[in-house]
Amino acid sequence: MSKVKEKLRYLYDGYVIRGSFDFVFLCCVLLLFTIGIIMMFSAGYVYAEYNKGNATVFFTSQLEKAVLGFAAMIILSKIDYRIFNSFLTIIINIGAVGLLFYALLSNLGSGDQDTSRWVYIFGIQFQPSELAKFAIILLMSYLMCVFQAQLRAPAGKKAVLNFERDNLPKYERFLFKHVRGQKAACTVLALSVGFYCGLVLLEKHYSAAILIMLMGISMLWLSGTRGRYFAIVLSLMALVVTVVLLKPDILSGFGFAESRIMAFLDKDNPEYIDARRQTVNGLYAIGSGGLFGVGLGNSKQKQLYIAEPHNDFIFPVVIEELGFIGAAFILCLFAFLIYRGYKIAIRSKDYFGSLLVMGIMIQIALQVIINIAVVTDMIPNTGMALPFFSFGGTAIIVLLAEMGVVLSVSRKSSISK
Repeated sequence: MSKVKEKLRYLYDGYVIRGSFDFVFLCCVLLLFTIGIIMMFSAGYVYAEYNKGNATVFFTSQLEKAVLGFAAMIILSKIDYRIFNSFLTIIINIGAVGLLFYALLSNLGSGDQDTSRWVYIFGIQFQPSELAKFAIILLMSYLMCVFQAQLRAPAGKKAVLNFERDNLPKYERFLFKHVRGQKAACTVLALSVGFYCGLVLLEKHYSAAILIMLMGISMLWLSGTRGRYFAIVLSLMALVVTVVLLKPDILSGFGFAESRIMAFLDKDNPEYIDARRQTVNGLYAIGSGGLFGVGLGNSKQKQLYIAEPHNDFIFPVVIEELGFIGAAFILCLFAFLIYRGYKIAIRSKDYFGSLLVMGIMIQIALQVIINIAVVTDMIPNTGMALPFFSFGGTAIIVLLAEMGVVLSVSRKSSISK
């Protein structure tokens, strides 16, 4: 019995992190979640009643998943985040890749764009691409720490092995010895992101692939990569966008993506009226909101005009019901959350913690920006969810778990003192 206690004490001392966390960041998370789940219920209860026969089905489902998410947040906030700066990150990424392959193979030949994104484990529906977003943040942060010397090496120079790092695990020493220059390190990072993007694209989850690509590029920039390498990546992106805009027929094999992009490029073409219906009704909702909105629960566009208003197009309903003032307040909350996360990152006492928090904040920022750009018809409809607001069990669990990681980093950050 005493040996068991000693083992538990060893685990506790080794993996439980002490110190106060950033209470302001936590309050911002709780406020966003509370407003988000109220608006999700308001936006979706008509659709739920009509299609599911139960007005609260989405609300109760989201609340149940949120309980698991908050449990994960509390646990991760108490666990030392530095355990991820190890082989654990490789294991998580192997698991994420395995789930992506499982989703792809188990739905092979189904022809259904939605079912190819999901897997069922012990009867529980799970979306692997949500885990993949967190996994790529962990992987990029981990590899950028391993390749820190390479990424900061002067032009034309190879990184010199620091013999003080001789206690590194064998797999890290292998990476360090065989990836010596900045170009090689950037190639490994870019290939890692490209591999995830390719898997998610095969599942026809285009918005997740776009998000992972942008997250990877942003973190590559954070690594201090020389301008010319970063310029090459941006030039390739610009080339792809230009080709799509000048020759949209190239998307003929991408189903929904083709119709949405064509509808955005040729908005007045009656052929794409169905493809633009969601966007147009969302704009009607935004235009109807005015300064103070029509009141909570009083949206007209959620009355089966906007398809699935509790999902990607929830923000137009928010604007219609809460008005410009309410929408501006929510966007300010998101901005403050990201700013607070940024402060935690820059005041973190180690490089890995900084990268981890910055990656998570980049993910939230990109999702908010892309979602707002879509519903305001600034870019084609990508199906990007709005964090804390859009319905999605896997998404809310992973998102709250990520908030737990940020809180864990904040315990070692001077901002929480």
